[in-house]
Amino acid sequence: MITDFPNRPLPLPDPADVDAELAALGGGQMIPKDLRRSVFPVITKEDIFNMLLAQRVEPQQVVADFAESYRRYVGAAHALPTASGTSSLHLALVGAGVQPGDEVIVPAFTFIATAQAVVAAHAIPVFVDIDPRTYCMDPQAAAAAVNGRTKAIMPVHVHGLPADVPALRALADRHGIALVEDASHAHSATIGGQVAGSFGDAAGQSLMADKNFPLGGEGGIAFFKEAESYERAADYVRRHGIDYEMSWVAAAFGASQLKRLPYYDEIRARNAALLAEALDGTGLFLAPYVPEGHVHAYNMYRVSLHPEQIGLDDLPVWAVKEAVHELLVAEGVPAREWQNTPIPCHLPFRHRTGFGNGYPFTLNPGAVRDHRPEDFPVTLAMLESTLVLCRELRSPVEYERALRYADAFRKVARRPDAIRKLVSEGDYRRPQEKAARLG
Repeated sequence: MITDFPNRPLPLPDPADVDAELAALGGGQMIPKDLRRSVFPVITKEDIFNMLLAQRVEPQQVVADFAESYRRYVGAAHALPTASGTSSLHLALVGAGVQPGDEVIVPAFTFIATAQAVVAAHAIPVFVDIDPRTYCMDPQAAAAAVNGRTKAIMPVHVHGLPADVPALRALADRHGIALVEDASHAHSATIGGQVAGSFGDAAGQSLMADKNFPLGGEGGIAFFKEAESYERAADYVRRHGIDYEMSWVAAAFGASQLKRLPYYDEIRARNAALLAEALDGTGLFLAPYVPEGHVHAYNMYRVSLHPEQIGLDDLPVWAVKEAVHELLVAEGVPAREWQNTPIPCHLPFRHRTGFGNGYPFTLNPGAVRDHRPEDFPVTLAMLESTLVLCRELRSPVEYERALRYADAFRKVARRPDAIRKLVSEGDYRRPQEKAARLG
């Protein structure tokens, strides 16, 4: 029988482990290889029963009931369930009134689906840099990109931290354009108690199986402030005969998962706070910045490196990051880059084939740019100096595992000599000099 149940429990942390030799240099591992796997999503008997019982109900009704429950949870006025996060973003843009050839301002740092959804709406993504602390869209950069053909601003709540919605809302209102959220990382994230997905004129959100709020497989949902926007999106699907329907199986699984989402949120917040306390005491590492009044959903946890704090300021920060990455992975911490170059430097936006013969980019040649990574210095600096934990703080990550992650960061930070040696011997390259990748 196949089982996800662990073979043995992860040992409680031993204070002596922090001062032991690094695993990469022959010492013991903070998390042994056979205990590194963490399982997600959590599948309980309630999920199974809910999917079995849903067979007694018309598939469309199962999906509609789920969408209504989640709409109420988010606090949005209208909701349209979809087959994926990308399709939800596409319909959010359509509902917001984006037309072929329009310009939509998007951040240079996000998942590629944000910009691909703009192209799916036959519009032109206009890329801007990010805020150096939040890693979300910089409102000043967005303001500088607005012109007469701008139809919407599309901020991304990166990693689960809401963007500067008040500033972006004011910018959108000042120019009479739409604010469309990409809330794909931001399940349960809030500003002043208001939930992401309900801030803008429209929003799209992924509900795929590796998100904090997972459905069974692929899924997404679009939210709308006005009934007119909702009807415009729904009519678009009908007129074009697009199959963007959510699976009833995914919806049934999501319906029971939704009841446990507040519990999952609390576990992530606890683990994030635990890790932040440890990181902020290392000197080398800093936890994610969270503005006052914001609640971070921690779909991902981006750690910044500050080599100058441990006497490594003479080394390139990107080389220190590569060395630290190796040391953390050897200890059993699944750190990673998650993006290594700005999105406009990925092939679809360098070649701009689009739907063929350059469409829709040919509709508005004046909006098209041949970008280099250096065009987005804040994004570039962030990519060179940060590492990410993608799914390692969410339930059912054991408390012992979170403690051991914290100790692994402490252990690595105490060895600037080992970091320096790796940098001197390694053949490291800047992130943007490698083949572009998304994960």
